[in-house]
Amino acid sequence: MRPRIFVTGAGGVGGVNFTRALRVAPIEFFIVGSDYVQYYLDFPFCDVVYRQPRHDSPEYIPFILDVVKKHKIDFLHPQPEVDAETIANNIEKIPCKTLLPPKETFRIGRDKYFTYLTLREKNLVPDTKLLSETNRSELEEMLKKYGKLWVRARKGAGGKLSLPVSSLKELETWVNLWKLRQGIKEDFFIVQEYLPGRDIAWDSLWYKGKLVASFTRERLRYIFPHLSPSRITGTPTVAKIIVDEKVNKVCIEAVKTIDPNATGFFCIDLKENADGEIKVTEVNIKAHTTLALWSYIAIKALKLDWRYNLSYVYTALGLGLVDPSEVELGPDIFPENTILLRHIDCGIVVKRDSEKIRVPPYP
Repeated sequence: MRPRIFVTGAGGVGGVNFTRALRVAPIEFFIVGSDYVQYYLDFPFCDVVYRQPRHDSPEYIPFILDVVKKHKIDFLHPQPEVDAETIANNIEKIPCKTLLPPKETFRIGRDKYFTYLTLREKNLVPDTKLLSETNRSELEEMLKKYGKLWVRARKGAGGKLSLPVSSLKELETWVNLWKLRQGIKEDFFIVQEYLPGRDIAWDSLWYKGKLVASFTRERLRYIFPHLSPSRITGTPTVAKIIVDEKVNKVCIEAVKTIDPNATGFFCIDLKENADGEIKVTEVNIKAHTTLALWSYIAIKALKLDWRYNLSYVYTALGLGLVDPSEVELGPDIFPENTILLRHIDCGIVVKRDSEKIRVPPYP
């Protein structure tokens, strides 16, 4: 009998990538998917789809329980981080298996200011202030020291409310705009030193405090960067595999500090400061949008074995189908300098040295 999987947020890019990766797994799954956006329900590679309530709706958990019961779900994967946090906060009500860390881990990772407070003693994070607790003279001192600052929301994805600023007038104008437009309060903003170096993503899977596998990417270009004043739009169209032991060391230490018994996906955003030091800018307690796409191309383009399909390995660990020692690959699992290119309506291309592989988008 096929294991029965339920994927929430299945119609978003990350969810589509996840269901696609499961379709090239060594075993066949029965996949139920749900998404809040009705139009997106035609995208994922699912056997059954439903429209789901928002994660913050009182109807959300009852909906999850109804689907789990109706389809006799074996394993639940909440793809969006807001869904994952909601499930973790209600884990005692969930009658099927998951592979999520505890709610305290989400509390730290979901809030960039709490992440800073947790990691600052390890010198893993950039200089950060909570705007509501920082006076004008302190902000002027930060500007004098760093030349430019980065103002951003303490919660949210896709570079939410972020802007590089070179003056207090810019900073205050930006914050006041969002106060007027959405009633956002100052304690929702953090101010950080601006990091001018490489934009790096570290994707990893953990099981009971041990690293299962990880890989590192340098983001070279975001989707439609000209549409955002910060030029950060959440997901890259061009990314390159890099191997950097400094990144591995920083990220492993960050994860172990936040959750010594880490389980599930921990995906970290990093940038280099002016001195080339690697700093953690965000810890996502979920799979990055393209983690599952890399899982898919590991099988379809790179011709690696099933252990490199991290979406499947995560699911198999959650279901107890594999022994953890069987899938422990460690860091840097993908070949250095492999480039992934993707864009709306343009398909998927992988480049390795002089070789170009056009990857079929459907399993």
